[in-house]
Amino acid sequence: MKIGGDTLALDADVRRQIESEMRKLADRFPNDQMDAQVTIQEDFDPVHGHRVRCELSARLASGHQMVVREARKTAGEAIVQVFTAARRSVRRLRRQNLVRPTPASRSAVHAAQAAGR
Repeated sequence: MKIGGDTLALDADVRRQIESEMRKLADRFPNDQMDAQVTIQEDFDPVHGHRVRCELSARLASGHQMVVREARKTAGEAIVQVFTAARRSVRRLRRQNLVRPTPASRSAVHAAQAAGR
């Protein structure tokens, strides 16, 4: 995992929180290896004012890629929200892989349909 961004990325407490959330995510899905990069930086939104934006970009062992972004008033809130959204995304991707038939089973279905015609 790589952590980048502006001066917030250098803050030891912020880095510890990101590393802790990443460990929780990895422990939640032990069979899914992830190559992740987290970027955290301060941002100014004309509508919402000063915000902290956190982005998690991860490539899963299954070949899928996900990007999750959140902006909140504090770094802690942004980090928690981005990792919560990441857990939902990983669950959704795993569910899609379970539902989607494999290429071998698809060709068997097509062969059975052709034989029935």
